[in-house]
Amino acid sequence: MFNKTIVADDLVGIVGVENPLDPNYSIIDTANQASTSGYFVTEIPLAKVQYFKESQDYEAITDVEFNDLLRDVQKTAIVSVCNQIFTEEDFIDRNLFYTNANNNISPETLTDGFVGWRIDVTKEKNVAFEITRVILDFESNFGDITLQLYNTGSPTPIKSQVITISQQHQEVILNWVVDNSGNTYKGDYYLGYVKDGTTPIPFKREYQNANVITCIDRIGVRAIQFKGHTGATIFDLEDEEGLTENIGINPDLLVYNDYTDFIKSNRGLLGKAVQLDMAIKMMNTTLSSLRVNRNQRISDEIIVRMLQEINGSNVEGGKLVVISLRDQLLSEITRVRQEVRKLKKGYLGGPIMVATKP
Repeated sequence: MFNKTIVADDLVGIVGVENPLDPNYSIIDTANQASTSGYFVTEIPLAKVQYFKESQDYEAITDVEFNDLLRDVQKTAIVSVCNQIFTEEDFIDRNLFYTNANNNISPETLTDGFVGWRIDVTKEKNVAFEITRVILDFESNFGDITLQLYNTGSPTPIKSQVITISQQHQEVILNWVVDNSGNTYKGDYYLGYVKDGTTPIPFKREYQNANVITCIDRIGVRAIQFKGHTGATIFDLEDEEGLTENIGINPDLLVYNDYTDFIKSNRGLLGKAVQLDMAIKMMNTTLSSLRVNRNQRISDEIIVRMLQEINGSNVEGGKLVVISLRDQLLSEITRVRQEVRKLKKGYLGGPIMVATKP
């Protein structure tokens, strides 16, 4: 699994688009011309700016819109390539912190300050988690709490949401993803809220095994408190204390392998594959265009050549004369998968970076 938006936005520019010599089509902006891998989609003969521009169904497309479109096509190619490479099972574990029954009868007594959960993530790379939802159990003194998620690398919450407690037992969907692709990496995480005299009161978990915390693979959790803490900035970690009382928040945690940061760190592996995938997408746009059949610049001969380039071509006797772009892409995807397996197993001693053509 990987965050498609983050990967696409971060890697765009891995492949460049060269300006044609024809001044009528020399409209590629500086960002699109840049290539961090050294590969250019226009190195593939039929992935021409002229053909792609003239095949746009919207004939009045501006130069700015066309450059935005090229970036979008490249982003789509980046996600497509990554989807083909990272195909292994991602799921590791999922569970609520508390799974045993509780008798919601007696109100809890909490000291004012930040109360919550400390979440310790395995040191293994590429392990991410998502707080999909929280189950809330508070007695009838209803009101609002501000649920916060801190990382020890940030002075302010990385996630925050005001929750209105309106029932004794309720569910709130969060879908808070922590995939190590942002400004924080590893460290410890704290999920909770600031308890004061106005916040709702949770129920005690004192029925049989109600207070037994579930074991979740690759994750360690424990209840904590920072007495007297107020506001929306991180607390002094030295002030952490254990907590035996219930805070009323029962998170549902999904743990999985996430390769967002891995892809960003090893982007150099993907240049050739993105070049091929982007070229195929540009040529397919030309082939499906509403304008092609009335555009003299794109002849029937060129259309046939594009089909041969994408799908391959044989002559009599079965001799292959054109190796298809699809076959080249499949071969490159296979090669990158092999490199990824080596990196994941530590064969190369850590990530590698490829900035230019080999």
